[in-house]
Amino acid sequence: MKKNPLKKQLFLEKILKPLNFTTKMLRWVNTTSAKMQMGDKFLSPICFLLLSLFFVACQEEKSNQKFIPYKGPLEEAENIEVLYSESGMLKVRMKTAKQIKLGSEDKVFPKTVFVDFFAPTGQVTTTLQSDSGRYEYHTGLYKVKGNVKVINTAKQERLLTDELTWNPQTQKVYTDKRVVVENQVTGERLNGLGLDANQDFTQYSIRKPTGFFNAPAGMTPN
Repeated sequence: MKKNPLKKQLFLEKILKPLNFTTKMLRWVNTTSAKMQMGDKFLSPICFLLLSLFFVACQEEKSNQKFIPYKGPLEEAENIEVLYSESGMLKVRMKTAKQIKLGSEDKVFPKTVFVDFFAPTGQVTTTLQSDSGRYEYHTGLYKVKGNVKVINTAKQERLLTDELTWNPQTQKVYTDKRVVVENQVTGERLNGLGLDANQDFTQYSIRKPTGFFNAPAGMTPN
């Protein structure tokens, strides 16, 4: 009993349905093969050529498929606490409600970030708060953005800016954004562009001071 070439054709068409060109080629080749079984032997070289073209077309279609790497988050975590110590003494503590780890190993903190800086005595000397933050894996830097507020409880000073960068290796903090430093006791306020400070903000310098204002104590800068 001879096998029905049309059944084989329909089966292969179902598998290769998305490949319109190759499906049409396969239908033609199978029809030609059926004719060969009925005596058209001279078509054999043509069938061989068409089958070769068919396989080449399949390989080209596979090679044209672009690989799109996944760029979404690798993992998410909640209620994160990061501690930095030096010689066994706690120096910095960061807390945030959510952390997103990316494929680049960077970490994004999309919610409010709280940072405490500790004195050698173990007491908190300075606090920092911002709308969000980010850790850059390749540079090792932490960046906080949005309504950044730093309060030095020892000096009773408050720093306001839009962005700060912290380098744990050098223990330095800096920004090139507009800054306002206010003394919460005297009300004196210093405006400027850019700032460099040690990580607990006990010492700092403004790169380009733009103005000095003596306001009542506790007045909020514009």
